[in-house]
Amino acid sequence: MVRLRLEWSEVFALTASNVTAQAPMSAGVYRLSSQRDDEPVVFYVGQAENLYERLRDHVLVEEPNDCIRGNRRDYSCYFRFAIVERQSDRDCAERSLYDHFQPECNLEIPPGEPCDINFV
Repeated sequence: MVRLRLEWSEVFALTASNVTAQAPMSAGVYRLSSQRDDEPVVFYVGQAENLYERLRDHVLVEEPNDCIRGNRRDYSCYFRFAIVERQSDRDCAERSLYDHFQPECNLEIPPGEPCDINFV
């Protein structure tokens, strides 16, 4: 099994200003979470060629995923990312994130085989 050591960013509030200030225009994986009853809950995981653009899409009013919009409306939401340049590494990291967190807002299971990654 492939082993990846990801360098996770800090946790940032999921706002347009934080995405603009903190999200790099680099490829990587990310997760969105909300604070529910003092417990953080990861509700979506993904990957992108450009983390800034993809995270910006999530904070727009036009977000097509009803579940993500609902979390943004009902809870304080946050994002965290790790830069991952190689597509094959992003694929396995995204699948591992999905398998670990079982996020409610992912509409499909990411393709590919999971790999051994760190979650913090």
